[in-house]
Amino acid sequence: MATFLKVLLLEPLFQYLPFFLHFTVHYESNTYKMSNRLLLIAVFIGIGIFYSSCLSNKGNNISEEANTLTKKEIKEGWILLWDGKTFDGWRGIYEKDFPYNGWIIEDEQLICLGNEMPDSLRGGDIVTDKKYGSFELKCEFKIKEKANSGIKYFVNESLKASPGHGLGLEYAILDNENWPYDKPDYNRTCGSLYDLVRAPDNAKTKPMGVWNEARILVDGNHIEHWLNGTKTVEIEKSSKEYYELLAKSKYAKIKDWGEFKEGNILLQDEGPRTAFRNIKLRVIKN
Repeated sequence: MATFLKVLLLEPLFQYLPFFLHFTVHYESNTYKMSNRLLLIAVFIGIGIFYSSCLSNKGNNISEEANTLTKKEIKEGWILLWDGKTFDGWRGIYEKDFPYNGWIIEDEQLICLGNEMPDSLRGGDIVTDKKYGSFELKCEFKIKEKANSGIKYFVNESLKASPGHGLGLEYAILDNENWPYDKPDYNRTCGSLYDLVRAPDNAKTKPMGVWNEARILVDGNHIEHWLNGTKTVEIEKSSKEYYELLAKSKYAKIKDWGEFKEGNILLQDEGPRTAFRNIKLRVIKN
């Protein structure tokens, strides 16, 4: 993308520089000719520097392309949890293979079609092949009106929910304005630890169609959720507070829910279409 923009913006800029210089020489008076030429050259150089700085990756600390790692991320131990091209590393919940329906790859996005599909053709939740304990995960997601999706972790398939759905701690991905199943005393907003810890009011999603950034940090029993740079959850798993919240949640009667030390990462098939990209993970060694 950066290369494309350079071709689109910078090359024409400098291609037509001689024309503008000739224009100033031909039509301007001798008194102002030189100063105007120097001013015009400075303007072109300034524009060129501005666009180059915007399009550069500043020492490879920012990825130019989706679903890639910067040199800094590689050094820090980040991996791509999704390669941006295939379904490798993922499978259907309770299945050996990836679902035939319900999930597509389009424009470097991993897309769950959700309720665009009839129930009989929905793909269901997908999980990573590998299990993770302490980790940091970050990704981008894009939602539609009435969004109802999520990223689950510590997923263990011995705890079976309804067909096609897994159980685990959940980073909620929701349309706060239009999702119909929230109440002021519920803990069900975007970025929340679903049904346990409600995200604060200052945690905002971007407008529909704009990418949001999710971050999940699990370091031993310490859990954090972040939404677009705002911390939305901080809690110690297995603490008194945690168990008090669990006792009030819909998971209270599910034996061993949230007790596993490691588990699969899960992307949920629920509600309208949801898109993901730049799904990255860093294992934290304790």
